[in-house]
Amino acid sequence: MQLCDIHKIVARNETVSVFHDKERKEQFTSFERFRAYNANASSPSVTVVLKYNFSIIPAGLDKPQEYVITVRLTSRIAMLQQIVSDAPPFVSGRVIGYITGNTAELSVDYADYIIARGFLEAFDEWIRGCKSEPDVPWLTFLQRWSHVVPKTLKVAAAFLTLAYALKAVPNFFGTPTDPQVWARFFIMFGGGFYVITTLAGSAGSMIESAIDSFNVISYLSLNKGDKKLIEDFGKRKRHVAFKFIFGCVLTIALGVIASKIAKII
Repeated sequence: MQLCDIHKIVARNETVSVFHDKERKEQFTSFERFRAYNANASSPSVTVVLKYNFSIIPAGLDKPQEYVITVRLTSRIAMLQQIVSDAPPFVSGRVIGYITGNTAELSVDYADYIIARGFLEAFDEWIRGCKSEPDVPWLTFLQRWSHVVPKTLKVAAAFLTLAYALKAVPNFFGTPTDPQVWARFFIMFGGGFYVITTLAGSAGSMIESAIDSFNVISYLSLNKGDKKLIEDFGKRKRHVAFKFIFGCVLTIALGVIASKIAKII
């Protein structure tokens, strides 16, 4: 509305639509009425759409021009909650993160690009001033390559187990050896190879899931349901961090176990 003060407005109207969880919708015919929104609601807000229609007479013209400005603000954590609850088990967290889309979008139906550009620049400046978590380059890199973690750890565990097996061969087969020692050698290293590589793959899958589940927080905070969802998402991030650390510790433990197999025989 401040931007419109520099233009000659001959007609205008606006609507504010709030979309809640489970497809509930509230619509207000002005921003002043939207100020009376019930902040005690327990249903999280998923999207807010602000639509402004203006008839503007630019300087030097006699006929008005129509402009439609639509601002769409989306709570990523509310979208994540909906998608996770409805998505099948085989859909990974990385895919879900891509589905949630942008937090804020602006579209302008315009007749004069210069006037429309003023609205776009003001919107960008406002968004930059909003509270949010910035993108993390190293996290983006990890999520791009997280799908190779399980296979990489599995192959590394296999090579590590084989290396220790080859290193232990002279200790067992340097002199005539009891067939029972041969049997124990092949059983322990064969079984250890299978168990360690399988657990390494599981640890890798755990690390991959933790990396893919770590999403940047962007949200709407309009009511009590939103605040509760923000708190729950903060707890979820701590759970994801624990899962990542546990997967790393398990991987290290498997490496130590692989090095001790020869002593078990």
